[in-house]
Amino acid sequence: MKWRWFVLPFLYDSFSNTILRFLFLMLILSGWLFPCEAYAQLMTEYFPSELPGYSSDSTASVTMRQYMQNIDSGIHVGDYIIRPSASQFFGYNTSILGVKNTSGAELDTSASLSANSNWNRHAVGMSMSVANHEFPTLSAANYTNWTASFGGSFNIGEDTASIGYSHYVMHLYATDLGNFGISYPVPYAGDDARVSYRKNWARFAVIPSASYNNFSFGQAGGTSTFAREDVRSLGHQLETQMLQGRFEISKGNALVAILRGSEAQFISNPGTVPSDYISGGGFIGLDMRASQVLQYRVLAGGETRQFTRSDASAITTPTAEADVIWMPDLMNTVTLTGQRGLFDPTSPFSRNQIMSTVRLQEDHELRRDVFLRGSAEMGTTDSRPSGNEVKMRTQHQTQFIFNASVNWKINRDFTASLSYSHITSYTKHGIASISYSSIAQSTYTSNTIMFGISFAR
Repeated sequence: MKWRWFVLPFLYDSFSNTILRFLFLMLILSGWLFPCEAYAQLMTEYFPSELPGYSSDSTASVTMRQYMQNIDSGIHVGDYIIRPSASQFFGYNTSILGVKNTSGAELDTSASLSANSNWNRHAVGMSMSVANHEFPTLSAANYTNWTASFGGSFNIGEDTASIGYSHYVMHLYATDLGNFGISYPVPYAGDDARVSYRKNWARFAVIPSASYNNFSFGQAGGTSTFAREDVRSLGHQLETQMLQGRFEISKGNALVAILRGSEAQFISNPGTVPSDYISGGGFIGLDMRASQVLQYRVLAGGETRQFTRSDASAITTPTAEADVIWMPDLMNTVTLTGQRGLFDPTSPFSRNQIMSTVRLQEDHELRRDVFLRGSAEMGTTDSRPSGNEVKMRTQHQTQFIFNASVNWKINRDFTASLSYSHITSYTKHGIASISYSSIAQSTYTSNTIMFGISFAR
């Protein structure tokens, strides 16, 4: 799933048992029951901003009913609930690296373990996960992601203080949007620490927060020219401060206003100018969650970014986010999501990225234990070059993604899944993938079919 990085950081709201259960739900449904692609965003942008249904009854949606059938899942150990999960998928990928002659079998294995408190007041939680992706015919493309995190909240009268920390190892992948010049997977490690405090006054709430992120990048495998390219210049530290105001118009419906500022310091390498910047933005919108038929969150605003150690021109762009859920009946749920915003670079040939995405998805409950999903998605990115801006033009990329899956709930713990994914990608202007890599190309098509079994308790 693609979480909106500029809306509300992780841990804004209370880690009550309800919220923690919804977090577990979204991780399971987005990752294993209905696999989907992730765009080229660093890990900090994947943290859930605000879980759907947190302020209203969303059990009418197809995916929520699938979860609610097993609401008592988990292993109770004293005042804690332990939730283990695992999955094994295998299939075929026609373009592992986004180029010809890189087709082959794909084996995906994942596992996770979470533990949440079951207290009346205050809450703590932790989770660990690992996901291994193996390609027997192209071993240099193999990669393993893993995460470890914990968080807690403390009730102070009517207010809530929250804290969280995560460490993770992820990879930039060739077929992700915006990863110009990437051939084999590039590993990166990150740390994320954040705190927030929610002050409530009847229908009004103010939520100040602060976060710190640190990213460091490794070297890609393989024997291509780019495999030896130095990507350490992507490493940086990021500090973010945010102030959010929420006014409850009616129960489950709120007016939201956000101010956000951030500063980034990139690693200095000989012969390069770091892309350090300061950034500020403001957003305003509606979060309407009371209806059981139509729920939506819409935010709009703008952001500006000034580069502090280079003569690169500043960037100012409108930003927006929309998340609409329509539940016309008990058997169908239609979800429309979209976003536009400034993102940190995920290519060594890019200074920053302006990314826009839109996704339309439908979930259908064919039977009580059989669930269908289909989606269509479009994403575009404009990446400003990291070299001489006069000689190099902005790199444009457009992707179209189509997904279809069927999930059979064998019993309370096991689900069988069959999925198909299609990606078509087009790139033009100042194409780093052609100029700097003997493998990566500007235009590619990828088809993937996967079958597997997942376990979740």
